Amino acid sequence: MTLALEAKILGIALAVGLDVLAVSIAVGVMRIPWRGRLRLGLAFAVAEVAMQLLGYAIGTGAGRLAGVVAIYAGFAILAMVGVYIFHESAANEPTFKPESGWGLIAASASISLDSFGIGVSLPGVPLPLMPLLATVAVSTVLFTAVGLAFGERLGRRYKRLAQRIAGLVLIALAILFTIEHIAGWTS
Repeated sequence: MTLALEAKILGIALAVGLDVLAVSIAVGVMRIPWRGRLRLGLAFAVAEVAMQLLGYAIGTGAGRLAGVVAIYAGFAILAMVGVYIFHESAANEPTFKPESGWGLIAASASISLDSFGIGVSLPGVPLPLMPLLATVAVSTVLFTAVGLAFGERLGRRYKRLAQRIAGLVLIALAILFTIEHIAGWTS
């Protein structure tokens, strides 16, 4: 594999990893236990890889429209998770559990639907699929771990304020990602 190919693969992994990092910091503020962190990291990695594979399969056909719909659905879910985390900051006992059940599904969907869009475009990009997916999986777990650790430190010091800020940041990211996509500033 050439250096240029490796750079493209790392670029995709980094792009995917940055939204994983943002969501992980917001979830880390909630200070979930280690078992939940592991479950979240694995779920995020599986979701990212699965959505890229699904996108790739559809992209080999005529899935451009499905990719655009998935991107906007991902932005909407990200905003909803942000609203929910913000709302939870006022509760004495949070009900949003990002490490299990529907919380895990919502968190995973919020970070992986953009990977579906990436997957749709992959058939037109000459990249080796398996090294790409392996790199995305590993980087997703790493970004999740770093984000959760950083978020936990914030949560320990500034619990409610950090949760509110994390929720607002997720909402702002969803809006920014939508604007960037509509304006054509992203691929």
